[in-house]
Amino acid sequence: MVYSNWLILELSDLVEGVGYREIESAIVTTFGDGADYFIPIHHEKMGSYTSTSTLMEGYAFVKDTPEARASIINLRDQRIFARILHHSGKFQTVDAQTIAVLKRKLKNSLKRRFVLGSKVFVMEGVFKNLTGEVIGIEDDGKKVMVKIKRVSREMIAPIPATLLRAVDG
Repeated sequence: MVYSNWLILELSDLVEGVGYREIESAIVTTFGDGADYFIPIHHEKMGSYTSTSTLMEGYAFVKDTPEARASIINLRDQRIFARILHHSGKFQTVDAQTIAVLKRKLKNSLKRRFVLGSKVFVMEGVFKNLTGEVIGIEDDGKKVMVKIKRVSREMIAPIPATLLRAVDG
């Protein structure tokens, strides 16, 4: 039998500030190293910056296999998870096609369309709260080269697109 459905894990509201690494660790601890999972958060280190994009908060997915079902008992040992979604005594699942669509949406959420010469506001990192000009776009829109002018100097920095916001005017 081919298993193509995914169990839906609901994260606990009681645990604050849980990131990708903590969720991943809890899944591996609960379901084992071989578990196939999808966390709808992207977390990537780009130089001194960390690019993060959250597609869907509060959930993670584990491939529905006999091994995963046998490991569900371990879920109560993890504070991060509230439960596996269920209805009328049956676990709720989503199909592999839905997971593939979510993965594609997450990958595309990392890219931003900025026009060369446009003004952008830096939301995080070393240049937080500064405004600069887009002078280049790299890595298929994931990284933007920004020229930031200060009184004493002009700097050019590659900044993850997820950390920038377009400035009107």
